[in-house]
Amino acid sequence: MKPLQKQSNDRPRFGPRAAAAGLLLGLAVLLVAVGCSPLRLLQPKQRLLTKVVVESEGLTTAQQERLLTLVQQKPNRTIPIPKLAVYQLGHSFYDSTRIERRIKAIKQKYADRLAAAQGDSARSGKLLARRDRRLARKRTALEKGNAIMRLGEPPVIYDYTLSQRTVEQLTTYLRSQGYFRATATFTDSARSKPTIISRTLRGLGLRKPLPYAPLRDSMGGRLHRLVTVTYQVREGQEFTLSQLTRSIPDTGVARVVSGAQGATLLHVGEAYNEDLIGQERQRLETLLKNAGYYDFRAQYITLEADTSFEKNQVRLRLLIASPPGGHRAYRLRRVTVLTDVTQARALRLASGDTAQRASRRAQRLAAADSTSLTGRAPGSGRISTANMPAGVTPAAVSDSLSARRLRRAGRQAIPRDTVRVDSVLFSSRGPLTINPGVLARQVDVRPGQLYSQLRTQRTQRQLSSLDMFRFNTVGYRKVADNAADALPTDSSQALLPGAASPRRSIRYLDAVVTTSPSPRFSETTEFGGTYVAGLAGPFGNLRLKWRNPFGGAEVLELSGRAGLEGQLTQLGDSGNTSAATYTVQYGATAALIVPQFLTPFHLGNFLRNDQPRTRLALSTTYTSSNYYTRSNTEFTFDYLWQTSAYQQYIFTPIDLGLVRTRNISNFYQRRLLDLRRNQGSPLYRSFQPIYEPSFSFTSLYNSNDLNQTRNAHFLRIFAELGGLTRGIYRNEKWFEDTGLSVYNFAKLTVDYRRYYKLSPLTYLAWRLNGGVAHALTESVDPSPLPGQSAQLRYILPYDKYLFAGGSNSVRAWSPRRLGTGSYATRLPNGNRDYYTEQPGEVLLEGSLEYRFPVYSFIKGALFTDFGNVWALQNDASRPGADFRLNSFYKQFAVGSGFGIRMDFTFLILRFDIATKVYDPTETAAPWRLQNALHHVENQTVVNVGLGYPF
Repeated sequence: MKPLQKQSNDRPRFGPRAAAAGLLLGLAVLLVAVGCSPLRLLQPKQRLLTKVVVESEGLTTAQQERLLTLVQQKPNRTIPIPKLAVYQLGHSFYDSTRIERRIKAIKQKYADRLAAAQGDSARSGKLLARRDRRLARKRTALEKGNAIMRLGEPPVIYDYTLSQRTVEQLTTYLRSQGYFRATATFTDSARSKPTIISRTLRGLGLRKPLPYAPLRDSMGGRLHRLVTVTYQVREGQEFTLSQLTRSIPDTGVARVVSGAQGATLLHVGEAYNEDLIGQERQRLETLLKNAGYYDFRAQYITLEADTSFEKNQVRLRLLIASPPGGHRAYRLRRVTVLTDVTQARALRLASGDTAQRASRRAQRLAAADSTSLTGRAPGSGRISTANMPAGVTPAAVSDSLSARRLRRAGRQAIPRDTVRVDSVLFSSRGPLTINPGVLARQVDVRPGQLYSQLRTQRTQRQLSSLDMFRFNTVGYRKVADNAADALPTDSSQALLPGAASPRRSIRYLDAVVTTSPSPRFSETTEFGGTYVAGLAGPFGNLRLKWRNPFGGAEVLELSGRAGLEGQLTQLGDSGNTSAATYTVQYGATAALIVPQFLTPFHLGNFLRNDQPRTRLALSTTYTSSNYYTRSNTEFTFDYLWQTSAYQQYIFTPIDLGLVRTRNISNFYQRRLLDLRRNQGSPLYRSFQPIYEPSFSFTSLYNSNDLNQTRNAHFLRIFAELGGLTRGIYRNEKWFEDTGLSVYNFAKLTVDYRRYYKLSPLTYLAWRLNGGVAHALTESVDPSPLPGQSAQLRYILPYDKYLFAGGSNSVRAWSPRRLGTGSYATRLPNGNRDYYTEQPGEVLLEGSLEYRFPVYSFIKGALFTDFGNVWALQNDASRPGADFRLNSFYKQFAVGSGFGIRMDFTFLILRFDIATKVYDPTETAAPWRLQNALHHVENQTVVNVGLGYPF
């Protein structure tokens, strides 16, 4: 019997064998479905929640999303995997009785071992710890299910009372948004008819009928096991603000609030919104705390709403109550910086321990009795940690004991040196190790100023940015008032300038800045590996940090790197018989960071509150392979400043690069010549000696955190100009003798990313990245082709080209191997070349990624990437490589895949598997997805990296 028979239209049809295979497959699906009903997990009279719908009219998208978050019960998640099905699969292997027996066996086993280990405390402790770990795992399995069940979700049992509570929450939220007449109701329903599969299985007798347990409501209606809950929301007419009034008895507070009225978040004619009201209360509290009101709290602010005057209108009244004695504005009397406080004392100061010293008599008694010190073991010279208060370390107690021994011996501890710079008092044990002038620029609080929460936070942020201290705190102590001076109950006089305000109307604070120094030297060693071309390549990094080397809070960083990396052997290289070989890489970097702008005439002082820094860096990289030996040296001079927690700028007025190639093999020279002559590749320029002078500017905005867990934006703009001064020295003999080439160019890249937090643990992120680079004027090609004269060309330094592909780009292509346009490079034998870099002058790429939890610290992702690079100059040897407005959108390469991320909080290890979906360089058959499940060369790429791709 033939499996295929010809029909009259010459199209194949399935024969009996294929039909039998299809029938067996269908039966297998039905048999699997027999035990897949989630209803089997339910107890009698329980119902499974399968769907939740919220119906509304006239609400914004943000308000509708907020309504969904208020629903108390949500069905089991089905994206990216059906969680209930996974739970049910694990439940089929779950046996609680067996786990309980195992728990009893573990207890008995370790009870016997502990009895045998009596008298050996060390062994007993290890046995107890091991027993507790094993019991904890078994109890977790008993309570939450086995590992497969914990990957899924238990069935959501419908609870009528939670739906009622949801209605209350929805109504409360809508009224907080200005819908005072809003109503919300709900109905629960279910499928009244069994599914086709269910009817078929029961008709064939393959599924047992469910136990008869009729569920009926109070009206006698039938309640079905699968429940859909629909919430109907009628928001009604939205109320708007018709009037805003203020009632502030304290004239000083009223003056501050009136002066910042232009920044208010509440405006007449806008919708009533309690979220905005809460933000306005926070704004007013911050405003007053920055105006000297040290004790002010948001609890003093009340906003009263009255809807009784006009229809659908709200009159809002702002009331700022005064505490007993009235509000007080504080000025700073003294600012003291303690530069070398021990960690224990710094912790006590940070916790608000401002107790006064004991009397001298009590001190003498304490000195005479050394056992009175907390933490000292009576009658011994050792320090016990049993009775130590929290935050006190043995080292701090040891320091105190040493000071007392010095006093008993007739000697004294080293007194504190004090230095006053710019009205700030610096105190330290011995001479100051850091220039006080540098520290004074980081301290933004000064005597005579009104207390300001903003200046306090800025001082802490700027001191932290120095990288000189483990941590720092800024605390305030109230100066005792003179009982003879009766303070007025109004704070307006204290807001006047210091000389104009009456003395008795002012209250003072003493500011104490406490710092705990970091170690002067620190070292970091890293080891890792890469896997390229089937070869494992180990590498190691060594970083040394020297803090304050010249006394001005500088940071000197020295680092070195050495490693091996696999590289595919070029096709046609008879000197290499193996498929891959190693590339050796060495690198070294020296960087000096100075906490100020190094500019003449103090031109950078206008940015003193934006954490200005100057960075000088010198780096070199040496690469050696079977084909070439190349070195790259670069010197940069950067200015860095940060205007907010999210915005940073970098201006690089000097960037000098030097690239030299000391050796190129004969085979590789022929390969570069072939790529240049036949395919127009500029790869050969990366091996020419070149001098790259440039300057650049970078703007970086990032509102996300390290682990990317917020609704956030990211925008990076980079602009660079190079070689503008080459006309001064390019034709000079001393420069020509160096053999170096220099070109002028311009480069611009823009990278925008958006992050959406869909739920507490799921996120959607997308990215658009683009750039353009081009030579500004024509230059003489220093190495024309054999038989050709030197020609004028627009030449761009190879390092300034744009590239696509790799673990942080389009992940279905190897790094820097995507492009150019729809042109595909070929090997000498005519096969497709997937190994040569593809530089371009125009870059457009994007990514979309859905991130979700899998299990514990393991996260998953589904993603799609697209992009390509193009040339700006038309090249007849590379048809389809140039950028054209009428065709570029057809040349986007597309790749999709999934990823596994191991989130260790401090480190994210990423594995992404991506396959090619659309390859514009394969003009005959660009759609490649059908090859994903087949062994096709360069179809799927595995990417390994640290951190998220974007």
